[in-house]
Amino acid sequence: MRNFHYNIDPRDFQKFQAFAETAAERLGEFFNEVGKNSNFNVNTAAQAVKPKVMRIDLAEDDNNVYVFAELPGIAKEDVNVTMTEDRVLTISGNKRKLYDDNLKVVRGERNYGEFSRQIAIESEIEADKISATFRDGVLTVTLPKPEPIRPKTVNINIQ
Repeated sequence: MRNFHYNIDPRDFQKFQAFAETAAERLGEFFNEVGKNSNFNVNTAAQAVKPKVMRIDLAEDDNNVYVFAELPGIAKEDVNVTMTEDRVLTISGNKRKLYDDNLKVVRGERNYGEFSRQIAIESEIEADKISATFRDGVLTVTLPKPEPIRPKTVNINIQ
């Protein structure tokens, strides 16, 4: 039997580790759901492993980068948006339950609790001019791009 040695970039390992943890969590949720329901069906299984990550669109034009994040059922006051120096936008918050904990849930398909999503922004941006709006369950973050540097032409007098 051969021994294989791999040189793994730490960033690749972190990505794999995050994937493995997410996959393990989803499989655990799947099997927990199967165990709870003696009447197993495909819809129940699909709900058990549904992603808990907010959906986003990332778009840009000549002047701005835009992030559109779906946050249905979340109050504006429960959402936080931050930007790091290395251009990683973080959208986080807390989705609250709409009912009291003493109710017996017959079927639970909604996700509750804290959430967070990090988005790497490729373009240069002006961090001090970032703005955000929240309307109809959609967060829109506008990240202005810096003005392009135009070459300065200087006339030189010939003597």
